[in-house]
Amino acid sequence: MTPLETQPAFHNQLIRLTEEEKANPLEVLHEFFETRSLQEARETLWEMVETALIADHTRYDKAEHRHHLLWFYRALETLVEAGYCLVSEKKKR
Repeated sequence: MTPLETQPAFHNQLIRLTEEEKANPLEVLHEFFETRSLQEARETLWEMVETALIADHTRYDKAEHRHHLLWFYRALETLVEAGYCLVSEKKKR
């Protein structure tokens, strides 16, 4: 996390989206999937998790921390697939 993101004032606040993106978040998903495939998104997510679990990193020494990371990976992958579905449906219209 960046120092900005650790500030309580920014917790649960949209900090990455521009005003235009806030008004049309589906466009953000559309742009994401225009530049990468669903498979590429899956592979990149997995590489991030694999790197975190394989590298010497004390944050994931405990089983419950590794479990949470795997749970979060699955949740993000599901989120990415949902975004892909939304974008695919919009393209069909």
